[in-house]
Amino acid sequence: MVPAASFLVHAGSFELAAGLSLRGHCDTLAAAKKLEQAAAEVIGYGLPCVWVDCQRLLSLGSLGQRAFYNAHQRAQQADTSIYWCGLTPEVQEQLSETGLHLLLRLLPASGYRGPAVLLQDVVPAVQHTRLFAA
Repeated sequence: MVPAASFLVHAGSFELAAGLSLRGHCDTLAAAKKLEQAAAEVIGYGLPCVWVDCQRLLSLGSLGQRAFYNAHQRAQQADTSIYWCGLTPEVQEQLSETGLHLLLRLLPASGYRGPAVLLQDVVPAVQHTRLFAA
């Protein structure tokens, strides 16, 4: 379980799949910076798609939404598709309030096609994963 005041991003790749797993509250400047840093890293892998597991993302403040938007823009510039999967109803509502949900590629959790290791309750520190914490 993620402590209430923390935010974790696990980044990883396996074969031709790159992904992120977002956990906790992305509502501080530090959390938003970690998200942008992790997104930049996986987009930099040069793969056609990045899959973002959001099932454990508890909240998304304005700074976190800015990080989502910046990741979307960076992916477009790199000719990479970024898919945000498994958003909770609360986070979907937060995106709807600003209209950002209309811009992003949102999928249900079942749409996730990224590295399976990122979906585990505890992501192991293996060769193809990296942790970004705020």
